[in-house]
Amino acid sequence: MRISIVIAFVLSASTAALAGGELYPKQDCSKAVTQMDLDQCAGANDAAADAALNASYKKLLAQATDTKSATALKESERAWITYRDRECDREVGPREESGSIWPMEMSLCLEDKTAARLCELRRSNDLSQPPPPACPK
Repeated sequence: MRISIVIAFVLSASTAALAGGELYPKQDCSKAVTQMDLDQCAGANDAAADAALNASYKKLLAQATDTKSATALKESERAWITYRDRECDREVGPREESGSIWPMEMSLCLEDKTAARLCELRRSNDLSQPPPPACPK
């Protein structure tokens, strides 16, 4: 499972670059040498995805035309965060059963789920525009 997560990370990063743009600024983790370097790089990319997601969420929340739609968005985002965290816990497994690769695996999972949610929110922000190049069609 660990190898498949790393391969998926590399493929998703390559796909985003080939598609003509990224959703958020990413560090190039291919130059990382030690596991600690890989953990830090993956963590930084997860943090960048989270920052971009928060910016899109705030923009969409500011566009809410009434209390009901703002409340629905807030509830949706809270539910999504719970889903993301539980799904990554399931996919990556408990830290106690993993080694030094666990922080990287968790960061990669969180970043992947966050990037997918970011695509959803960006589509909602401006439905008249095509989805960002890094988002699946």
